[in-house]
Amino acid sequence: MVVFIVLSTLNFVKAALYVVSPAAGSTCHGGQPCTVTWLDNGEEPLLSSIGACTVGLYTGTDELLQQIEPVNVGSAHSLQFTPDPAVGPNGDD
Repeated sequence: MVVFIVLSTLNFVKAALYVVSPAAGSTCHGGQPCTVTWLDNGEEPLLSSIGACTVGLYTGTDELLQQIEPVNVGSAHSLQFTPDPAVGPNGDD
């Protein structure tokens, strides 16, 4: 299962982050912990001023597969979640 994480609040305020891991081509497996880490892009507004963001596991066509607990991107630079193996088959989108 490939992880496509969206931190939706960031799109609204035009802030950006760089997902460091999982890297392109790597996978997370359903039922096993997956850690997502990110960095600020250094442009205003900085992640330190954003606060809590909604997080989810999405397909490449923006279909929400799994809601993940919100994360405060101002104080955290990673999150760990367990992909639900029941959300669908493996994919690369």
